[in-house]
Amino acid sequence: MFDAWGPSRYETIMYGNIREKTMAARLSGISRAIRISHEPRLPGQSAVFDVACGLAGPLVYFYVWWLLRFAMEKGIRRIYFLARDGHIFMKAAHELISVWKLDIEARYLYCSRESLLLPSYENTGDFEHHWITWGYASSISIAEICRRLGLTIEEIRPFLANGGLSSYASCPERPIAREDRPNLNGLLKDESLARLIREKGEPLFETALSYLEQEKLFDGVPYLIADTGWRGTSQYALSALMHKGGRRPPGGLTGNYLGLNRDVHRFGNDSLHAYLFDWRFTPRDYRLYYFICFEMLFSADHGRTFGYQELDGVIVPLLADFPAEQIKSLTAIHHQKVSEYARMAAEGIPFGAFDDSFAEVSRMLSRAFICSPTAEEAEVYGEWPIASEMGEGDFQAMAPPMGFCRFVSCAIGSDRIRGFWPQASLVRGNQSLLCRVYNRFLDLAVLDWYRRWVLRY
Repeated sequence: MFDAWGPSRYETIMYGNIREKTMAARLSGISRAIRISHEPRLPGQSAVFDVACGLAGPLVYFYVWWLLRFAMEKGIRRIYFLARDGHIFMKAAHELISVWKLDIEARYLYCSRESLLLPSYENTGDFEHHWITWGYASSISIAEICRRLGLTIEEIRPFLANGGLSSYASCPERPIAREDRPNLNGLLKDESLARLIREKGEPLFETALSYLEQEKLFDGVPYLIADTGWRGTSQYALSALMHKGGRRPPGGLTGNYLGLNRDVHRFGNDSLHAYLFDWRFTPRDYRLYYFICFEMLFSADHGRTFGYQELDGVIVPLLADFPAEQIKSLTAIHHQKVSEYARMAAEGIPFGAFDDSFAEVSRMLSRAFICSPTAEEAEVYGEWPIASEMGEGDFQAMAPPMGFCRFVSCAIGSDRIRGFWPQASLVRGNQSLLCRVYNRFLDLAVLDWYRRWVLRY
């Protein structure tokens, strides 16, 4: 019990690396005060409180503070936090806006790639081709493509026959072979197929556009959108949807994200900004590359948005079931502690005191969790269910225990685990030394080459 009263590793990182020492003491002290508060805890929840108070709380606080500063400087008066990762950001924003008395509105936009991409479809360009065919480790099936396009196997069967892909009609769940990719690319350029997709998506387009209008995206108030980020797919789809409906702002959309990957999708004159990393302009930091860790930390307490419908004159989001009951309590802890941290920090620190060193501190905190999870963190968070495709039809544990042989098999590309978090898997498999070796490997400049030529994705 008394050991828990000392600083955690996350609090030590904050205290030692925030430049202004009074602020460092305050922010790390808030984390510690919330962590050791006297609350009933179930077995295994100590790690969750450590992560919620020492990592999620400060990381969300720093990001949302950066976001609010950007908005105020640019004259933006509304922020739309995109579902689902934006839910926890919005809660923190409400706390900061209230305490700091800022003239800005924080709203939540129910959306997802699934709810935006098909309604925004007009023709198959590079962006559309990417979301239609993307699959983990370059694997995709005709069945999954049909799900993304809202088509049945019967509707796509004639196109498969004409495109040299008829063998997949009888086994649509089979991954499309690499040698058949050229035929798939030709099929997706067929104007008859594009016409069918537009016809099927037209009712979805009308309802989605009405939802955006209902949520005041067209009322003239300057706004930006915010989310975890990675490739900007949702922002592109929003812009494309507005463009299709003739409602896109002439100046484009502005998106501010936790992080952006190298291959970002940008529609027209849209702008995208990032807080934690922006690998369009800097080398990839592979110690931060496991995006599922951030998505897990910022999980919402509701299921994904898969569409919209009109109900009594109001457009309401259609939500899938929450993916797993066992993580509801963990998600609730994250949300509660993040909000509590934001409120307590804002009460003692003025809005204008933002320090640019926060970004590097945020990266250090994130690397500690991703690359060096404790045994308890790896056990609790390694069982978190994740899905690799946007329809979320393939939930599995994000970091199953992994021994030496399984790790080597994955490393050479013969055994592929979707979305896996290798450091936590190795810790769960009692391979801590191998975990340290793997982290050293992440620092080498050959990793891009390794992904391209060995793993081939």
